[in-house]
Amino acid sequence: MKKTSILLLALLSFTTPCAYAGPDKTLLFAREAIASPSVSPQDVLLKYSEALKKTHAASVAAEYAYAQAYAGVPEAALYNIDRALISEPLNPEARFYLSEILNAFGLADASAEFSVPVPAWLKTPLKLPALDIAAPSGDFEQVVLDIEQLMSQGRYAQSAVLLDRLCGQQPDNARCYAGYALALEKLGAYKSAAAQARKNLELSKTPERKSAAEAYAANLEKRQPLKFSAVAGHPLKGRYLAFFGGGLNRTNGEITYSFSSRAGKFVSDRLDISANAAISGGNPVDDYNGLTLGVGGRYNEPLGFAPVNGTLAAKLERVPAPDKNLTFLISPGLSYFLRDSSVDLFWDLALSGPYSGSVTMSLGYTVYFGGAR
Repeated sequence: MKKTSILLLALLSFTTPCAYAGPDKTLLFAREAIASPSVSPQDVLLKYSEALKKTHAASVAAEYAYAQAYAGVPEAALYNIDRALISEPLNPEARFYLSEILNAFGLADASAEFSVPVPAWLKTPLKLPALDIAAPSGDFEQVVLDIEQLMSQGRYAQSAVLLDRLCGQQPDNARCYAGYALALEKLGAYKSAAAQARKNLELSKTPERKSAAEAYAANLEKRQPLKFSAVAGHPLKGRYLAFFGGGLNRTNGEITYSFSSRAGKFVSDRLDISANAAISGGNPVDDYNGLTLGVGGRYNEPLGFAPVNGTLAAKLERVPAPDKNLTFLISPGLSYFLRDSSVDLFWDLALSGPYSGSVTMSLGYTVYFGGAR
C-alpha cells in the first residue's frame, strides 16, 4: 500500500507541471521591461503583445491592460481589463489591475473597494498617468443604448467610466446615475454603486421610481464585499464534490459500458482528492463485469475559453478481472464550469492491469457543495 501511495503522489506531481512551471520567458522579459525606467512604454507594450501570444490566461490579459494604462492607452486598457474579467471575474490579479486602472480614470472610490494584494512579481505598484476618455455625445437615448450594448457584452469597466463621464455632463439626469450604479454593481463595487443609486433616488420624481431606487440602494448597502479567487465562478478549496456519469470502452473489438461516480474534496482551488466507484458490464466474460473501486486526484487549470478548464488525474483502481485486477490510470479531460457544478468529459488511459493500453471515455456531471463559497 505504501508503494501504491508513493506511485500515486508521483504521478500527480507529474500531471500538474503547470502549477509550478512559472511564467513564460516572454512574460518575464515584459515584466523586466515595465519595471525598468530606461525602457519606453511603447517598447513595454511590444514585449507584452509577444507574451500575450503565448497564453490566454486572464491574469496576463489583465497585466497587459495594466501595461497599456501605464503607456497612456486608455481605450485599449479598458478593453483588455474587461476581457480578463469576462474570462475570470474573481481572479485576484485581474482585480488588482482593475483597481489601479479605475483609479487612473478618477474612480477612486470604486477602486478602493477591490482590496487585493499587489502581485508578487510587481512588489511596488507602478505610477499610472491620469487616464481619460471622451464623454459620450449625441442623442441621449442612443448613448444609453450603446452603453447597454457594452454591458450586455460584460464590458462593465468601460461602461462605468463612460457613465461616470456622462453623469458629469448631465448631473441632473436620474437615468445616468441609475445606469452608473448598475455598472458599478456588476463590477462588484457595491458601496460606490449604492452612492450612485442614492443620487438616482434624489432625482427621481414619481413615488414608484423613488420606491424602486430606495430598495435598490438599500440592497446594495447590505452586500458583502466580493471574495477573490483564481478559479472561475467560486473558490473550490474546502468544497466537496459528487460526480455521476457513464462511459464506453472498446477493447479487442468488444464494447463495454460503465456507470461511474466519485466523491471527494478540494484540497486547493486546483486539486481534489476523491474515492471512485463504478459498475461495468457488456463484457462476454463475466469475470470482467462488476464493481470497480479506487482513489484518485484530479487537477484543473483554466483554458483561454473559460469557463472551460483542462483537467488531468491519476487514479488507482481495483477492477473486475480474474487476476491482476489492480490498475493504474491517467485521465485527461475537460470541465465546463457552471455556478456550483460542471459538465465533465474524461478519457481514462490504463497504464497497467488487465485493461492496460485501453482508453475509456466518460461523460458526466459534478456538483460542488459545502466548504468555501
